[in-house]
Amino acid sequence: MPRLIYVLKNEAMPGLVKIGLTTDTVESGISNLSSSTGVPLPYECHFSAEIP
Repeated sequence: MPRLIYVLKNEAMPGLVKIGLTTDTVESGISNLSSSTGVPLPYECHFSAEIP
């Protein structure tokens, strides 16, 4: 199963980044973070890469 490392940013939180690792899609993670945390703007992926 592929693993992805990713870097997310959110305009509502300047200067902060979310760095994570997932076996799901980055889009799924963005959707979960953006809807469940109550942030006013959705996260945006600035980097992702598959890792062994």
